[in-house]
Amino acid sequence: MKMCKFPGARAIGAPKGWDQTLDGECGAVFVTDAVDTLSGQNFMYSVYKPTAEDLEALNNGGVVRLGIMGFSHPVFNMSVLGPKLAESCDVETVWDMGPVIEE
Repeated sequence: MKMCKFPGARAIGAPKGWDQTLDGECGAVFVTDAVDTLSGQNFMYSVYKPTAEDLEALNNGGVVRLGIMGFSHPVFNMSVLGPKLAESCDVETVWDMGPVIEE
């Protein structure tokens, strides 16, 4: 899975106190803010592009895993942007979020 950046996005880096020697590498996530019209709450949207290996795994019954650091699960949503919208958003893949996990 590749992290994408896009025009108007802002980068959010490692959390305060993150120690790469202990905690591992922490790349930036690129987000844009949008207010949900129903709740009035702010959502931060990020965009990811699956690799060919990701798509193969998903098409063969794999699933997407979401990791949240902490002890309470935040409200989130997930969707797929179609090819025309993705192209119009001018997304650019930035870094790989890791290989397909088999075990």
